[in-house]
Amino acid sequence: MHSELYQKIGKACCLITVFVDEEKVSEGTGFAYTQQGHVLTAAHVVTGRWPIRHDDYRGPRQKIYCKFPGLPVLEYSVVFCSIEIEVSVFTGRVQIDLAGLVPKRQEVGPQSYSFIPAKIEPPRLGQQVFMAGYSEELELPFKVETVLRRETPGVQGFHEAMSKGYMADMMGPLFKRGVVGNIRRIVAENMKSGDRVDCDVLYVDNAMHPGASGGPLFNANGEAVGVVSQRAVTSVDAGKQQMLPIPSGCTVAVSLAPLEYVSTRVRAVA
Repeated sequence: MHSELYQKIGKACCLITVFVDEEKVSEGTGFAYTQQGHVLTAAHVVTGRWPIRHDDYRGPRQKIYCKFPGLPVLEYSVVFCSIEIEVSVFTGRVQIDLAGLVPKRQEVGPQSYSFIPAKIEPPRLGQQVFMAGYSEELELPFKVETVLRRETPGVQGFHEAMSKGYMADMMGPLFKRGVVGNIRRIVAENMKSGDRVDCDVLYVDNAMHPGASGGPLFNANGEAVGVVSQRAVTSVDAGKQQMLPIPSGCTVAVSLAPLEYVSTRVRAVA
């Protein structure tokens, strides 16, 4: 059963690369959640840093590319990058690590996109879930990308293609499974404007690594229930009253509940 599920999810995952001019500034994972190829990812994948700075993706110098297995590299634009809301008791705006992207041009037919339907309701505590992403754990066999002579004909083109996501064709995403070990719902509400955003922070008892950020958290029915955000971090005693931060072995994801707020805002603007 998991083999068929993984194959379906793998086709819907994309490797995201973000460039400013010719410099790659970020790399991560995303996934199509509509038949038209609309993509969800983590907001920090779009900007390459956290907290989110909106100027990072609003300038013409930034290019966002998504590479789905078996499809050409497509350039995407930002629909929203982090969901923000002012709360009177907080000194700054609340930011949720979620972003939405759309293709700049519809270069493939809408039937060509595999997608993972989004489920607003979060998973339950103790429920088994799965994660997918282009984690840094993935490497080409024998590290061929590092030993190819750059002066050899065609090698420069290979490196350029790899820099824009062709690892998606050669490797596919890495899958892991775990159990939801903790759920905390965050409610950000502005009484003056009437804005309210609900979001669940989910802790899964298995670790994904950099590169998998923005990948789907999904259930056994093949429904996306969250987006991978980051590795959970704890600390250990390093001596001399110093504490050293280390990965805890868990993954932090955010639920898709904020999509209700996004759809409401889009209708309001329309």
